[in-house]
Formats: sequence, structure tokens, C-alpha cells
Amino acid sequence: MARPDRATGGARGRAWTARLVAAVTVAAAASPAWTAPATAQESPDVRRRLDESQARLDLIREERQRLRRELEGIAGRVSGDSAELLNIERQIATSSSLLAEFDVQLRALSERLTTMTRQMLLTRDDLTARQVVLRGRLRDIYKRGPLRAVEVLLSARSFSDLLNRYRYLRDIAVFDRMLLEDVKKLEDTLADLRGGLGRESDRIARVRAENLREYDELAGLERQRQERLRRFADRRAEAQSTLARLAREEAELRALIGGLEERRRSAERAAGTASVSSLTTGDLGSLAWPVEGEILWRFGPEREGRTTIPREGIGIAAPRGTPVNAVDRGTVASVAARASGQTVILDHGGGFYSSYQKLLDVTVREGQPVGEGQAIGHVGGDTTRPHIEFQIYEPGAVGPRAVDPVRWLRDRR
Repeated sequence: MARPDRATGGARGRAWTARLVAAVTVAAAASPAWTAPATAQESPDVRRRLDESQARLDLIREERQRLRRELEGIAGRVSGDSAELLNIERQIATSSSLLAEFDVQLRALSERLTTMTRQMLLTRDDLTARQVVLRGRLRDIYKRGPLRAVEVLLSARSFSDLLNRYRYLRDIAVFDRMLLEDVKKLEDTLADLRGGLGRESDRIARVRAENLREYDELAGLERQRQERLRRFADRRAEAQSTLARLAREEAELRALIGGLEERRRSAERAAGTASVSSLTTGDLGSLAWPVEGEILWRFGPEREGRTTIPREGIGIAAPRGTPVNAVDRGTVASVAARASGQTVILDHGGGFYSSYQKLLDVTVREGQPVGEGQAIGHVGGDTTRPHIEFQIYEPGAVGPRAVDPVRWLRDRR
């Protein structure tokens, strides 16, 4: 076989070397420094905000559960309306806090989604550029054929030329291998970014759905609050009406007893005699109770919120229909029907009176003398809380005055 001309072979080798250098240079320019492919990077501030928001969200949800359990305990309790309203208002505040945290999470997740989208676009552009270079390299390899590298080595003019050509061929092989690895890594990264975008989109959708549910929850709580406020207004009006009625009844009772005392004194002046009271200071702490039962309220003004309830006697609970007995002998001075029940007033003489209110019925009549312990009627009161109200009046400078009945009654301890 004819030996190739050295000059011709050298020219071909130099030309091939120049093309090789140009190819490496162009490929390097297409992928500067051949760094590792970009991966999804997340701002530490976004991650921190999300973690802090999630921690606050968990605490707020725990507080909501506690408030719901507390509301279940309050429901049905007597005089629990104010506590129930306070609980609902605290739940509204909790719901508002949840909505604020959802806004924080949505903003942070939107930032993260924007960052990931930008990274995916950059990665896709990088992948496209490297795929172009890879296709060019594959086209060059196909054109040269499988024995081109051997031909390049055999056409070397000297040992140093051979080493240089070997180094170039080795660099080309390394370059091609790195190019393939980079394309594979970029494809994997792009797939991860697409999956991450899908997951973040799903998470944003879930947070938005929770946000909408929370708005519905807040609207429901606001409806409950308005309902409780209306109930409060109704009960306040009812309480004010009841207080006005109690005040009228107390005033009527005082006027009635004042009138009875004035009539008694006029009769004594006309007869020229003075009545002797069956009650004396020696009876303090010794009278029998009109009915046995729990004391519902004590003597003296009682405050409920901003309202003062006049209490000129004591409330005593007892089963409905229980006999009510006179605490001492006396005369029935008055029997009157009131909205809250029947009332019996006994005149014990000397300006002393005892009053038995909220009776279901009366078993005595006006002017009838009664003995100590004699039944004068039966327990009435509310259907949900049967009771009576008991009062004692002592002589005063301007007429009988209501005093604490407990100081006259026997100590039950």
C-alpha cells in the first residue's frame, strides 16, 4: 500500500486538529465551564416563613378545638349565655387568625411556585442548548466514521504530535461523556421540577380550599354571634320587664304594709289600747322556717352585671305544693294575687309583719288568726324552680321596714 505523503498527511492532520479545537471551543461556549445542572433552589426566607406559619397554624387549630370543647361544656348550663357568647367571639378571633395564616402561606407558596417556575424555564433552556450541542457532536461522529480516530493517530508526524493528538481525542471523549451526563442530569432535574410544580400547585389549591372553608366557618360563627346577641337583647328586655315588675310589686307591698300599719295604729288610737306583738327580740334566731329548702338568694341588693335586683327578703327552694307554715302566731292582714303568685301577709302586732310570696294557693282568709306552724298555703314559684319569697318587717321611724329574715330564723347548721 502506498505510503501517504507526509506533507499531505500533515496538512490533513493540522486541518483536523483545527476543526477539533474549534468544535471544543464552540461546545464550551455553549455550556460555560460545564458546571453541574441547576437544581430547584428555595429561598431560606420563604422556607422559614412557611415553617413559622405552619407552627402558628397548628397552635391556632389546637386553640379552636379547645374552644369547641369548652362551648360544648357551656351549652345547656344555666346562665351560660354570656360565657357562650364570649366563647363564640374568641372562636371568631381564632378564625380570623387562621385566615391571616392562610394568607401568609399562600403568599409564601406563590413565591416558591414563581421561583420553581423560573428555575424550570432556565433548566429547560439549558437542556435545549446542550441537546443542540449533543446532536452536533453525534452528527460529526457519524460523518467521521468509526476509524477516524485511528487515522488521526497514525498520521502523526512525531511522537509529540501523537501525544497532542491523543490528548485531543481524550478531551473529545471526556467532553462527549460529560455532555451526555449533563443532558441526563438536566432531564432528571427538569422532571423533578415539573413534579415539584405539580405538588406546589396542589398544595396551593388545598390551602385555598381551607381558606374558603374558613370563610364559611367565620360566617357561621358570626351568625351564631348575632343569634346570641338577639337572644341577649330579648332576655335583657325580659329581665328589665321583670325587674320593673319586681320593683312595682315591692313598692306595692311596702305601700300595702304601710297602709296596714296605719290602719292598725288608727284602730288602736280609736280604742285607746295598744297591741302587744307576738314577736320580741328574744325570738331572734329561734323561729321555725316557713319551709325547708335551699336559700336561692339572700337579703339585700344583688347585682347581675350592670343591673341591681332589689331583694327585701330571701328565696327558699322547695318542691312545688309543699305546705308553707306561719313562723309565728298572728292575724292574716292581707291575701293578694300577683303575677308571680299568691301573697299572704301576717300581722304579728306592734308593727311586726311577715310576708309569704309566690304561693301556689292560699289556705287562709283575711282576718283569720293563725297559730305558729299553721299552714297558710303551698309552694309555687317558677315551674322550673319552685320556691317562695319570705320577708319580715320590723317597726321603723316612718313605718315598717324590711329586715334580713335569716336573723330571726333558727340556725339550720
